[in-house]
Amino acid sequence: MIVGPATVLTGGAEPAVLEDAAVRIVGAHIAQVGPAGHLASAYPGETLMPARGAVLMPGLVNTHVHLARHLARGLHLRSAPEWRRFDRALSAEDVYWSALAALVEGARHGVTTVCDFHRSGGCLDLSLNEVVAAAGAVGVRVATCYGAAEEDPPAERRAAVEECLGFAAESYRRRDGRARGLVGVQATSLAGVERLLAEALEAAGDRLAVHVDLALDATPGERWRAPAAWRDGALPTMWAHAETAPRDLVGEARERGDALSAVGVGAVAALVREANVGWGSDAGVNAPPVPDATFGWPGARAELHYHRLFVHGAAFAARHFGEGLGRLAPGSPADLLLVDYRPATEFSTRTLYEHLWAGLLRAPVRVAMVAGQVVMEDGVLTSVEEVEVAARARECARRVWARLG
Repeated sequence: MIVGPATVLTGGAEPAVLEDAAVRIVGAHIAQVGPAGHLASAYPGETLMPARGAVLMPGLVNTHVHLARHLARGLHLRSAPEWRRFDRALSAEDVYWSALAALVEGARHGVTTVCDFHRSGGCLDLSLNEVVAAAGAVGVRVATCYGAAEEDPPAERRAAVEECLGFAAESYRRRDGRARGLVGVQATSLAGVERLLAEALEAAGDRLAVHVDLALDATPGERWRAPAAWRDGALPTMWAHAETAPRDLVGEARERGDALSAVGVGAVAALVREANVGWGSDAGVNAPPVPDATFGWPGARAELHYHRLFVHGAAFAARHFGEGLGRLAPGSPADLLLVDYRPATEFSTRTLYEHLWAGLLRAPVRVAMVAGQVVMEDGVLTSVEEVEVAARARECARRVWARLG
C-alpha cells in the first residue's frame, strides 16, 4: 500500500516535513518514504490511499494511563482512598468496557500505543486479559501491568506480580506484536519505592520492564537510595508522575536511560532541566495535551512539547513493539496517522514546532493505522461500533457508581 501524496511529518528526534511525499507500506512495516510520484510510478500495481490535503505523521504513544478508570469520569475522585475504593468496585466486565471506551477515545485523537497501569482488587486474576481484549478489538498496541501497591498486604502484592508474569508469558507466546506485559509498582513513599522496586526488578529479570506509578509525598530533605537490585542489564523503567519525584531519583533515572512520564503542561515545565519526559494521560483525557496559552509563547517550549509527544514515549515503547516506533522511516512499524490540517502559512521543517503548538494537535484525525492495518478510516473506527461501546460503558459506569453508594 502507498499512502499519499501528503505532507509527511517524519517524526523522530530530528523531524522533517516533506511536501508531496508518500509512504509505502509492506506488511506491518514501512518500506519506503519518498516523493509520491516516484513511488506511484515505481509500484503501479499497489493499492493507493489518497491523502492530498492531509498531514501524514507517526501514531502517538500514551506512556501512562489507567484505562479501567475511564468509568470514573464525573465522580470527582481525588484522594488515594477514593481511587482504591473505585478500583475495588470494578468487575471484569467493567474493566473491558472501560478500557474499550478509553482506547476508542484515544484512537480518535491519534493514540496508537498505550502503557496501561491497572488495578481492580475485585477481579485481579486474569484482569489484564480484559484490557488486552479491548485493545485487540480497537486494533491498537498496549503494554500493561497489574500494579502491586505499597499499602497492599504481602499476599496481594505477590498475586499482582504473578498476574504480571503470567500475562507477559502469554503475550510472548501469542507473538502478535500488539500486547506486552510489564511489572507494576505503586508507591507513596521513598521507602516504599525502594522496597517494591527491588521486588519488581527481581521478578522482571532482563526480559520485562517495570512501570512505577508514583504518588509521592516526600518530606523535605528525604533522599532517594537506589536499590541494590537496580542492576545493569535491566530494561529501562517507566517512572509515571515523575513530577512528584525528588531530584536525585530523577537524575539517576536519567543516567540509567529510564523513561519518565508527566501529566499536564506545567508538570513538564518543572522537569525540562532534569530529564527527557514523555506524555501520560493518567485517568484523564486520552488525547495529547494541547499547549496552554498561559505556558508561554512557543520557541524552545514548542520543541520540548514536540519531543514530549513524538520522541520520549516512543523510545520507551519501541523496546516492546519494535525499533523505529514514532518515526516514518524504512523499517519502522507502520503506525501512522492522516490528519486534516491545511495551514494558511508555510508548513515546513523550519516552522514545524510552531504549527504543532498552534494548530496541528487540534486537527481531526482522518485515518489511524497500526502495524499496517487501518483501525480508523474517514473518522470512523473500523472494528468497533462506537455507539454500542459508549452505551455499554455507561451501563457499567451506572453499576459501579451504585456500588460506591
